[in-house]
Amino acid sequence: MPEHAEPWQELETELVVDQPFVKVWVERVPPGGSRPAHTHRHPWVSIVVSGAEGESRSPDGELLAKGAVSTGDVRFNGPDRLPFSHYLTNTSDRTLVMVAVELRMPEPTGERGE
Repeated sequence: MPEHAEPWQELETELVVDQPFVKVWVERVPPGGSRPAHTHRHPWVSIVVSGAEGESRSPDGELLAKGAVSTGDVRFNGPDRLPFSHYLTNTSDRTLVMVAVELRMPEPTGERGE
């Protein structure tokens, strides 16, 4: 059992890929809707399947970012942003659909493959 809830657990969505070093889930935010606050602890790539306008806020409601994401946008969220806690609110009249690809590095073993 993980020490912290995973983002897809906090979002109450299923993993579509569940491999040791890659976790993938789909996030859908209906027009005017919000998703629960969640915390990213590993680098991730966001792929926008269906764009919309929205806001990203901290769990206490502080505005972190506001604007539009377009269908086809791809964003890398690196380790310099971690941990990152937020929730999304869709301020448009379109459903926002994003795929999150979380990248996990293997634990160092101290051995070198030769």
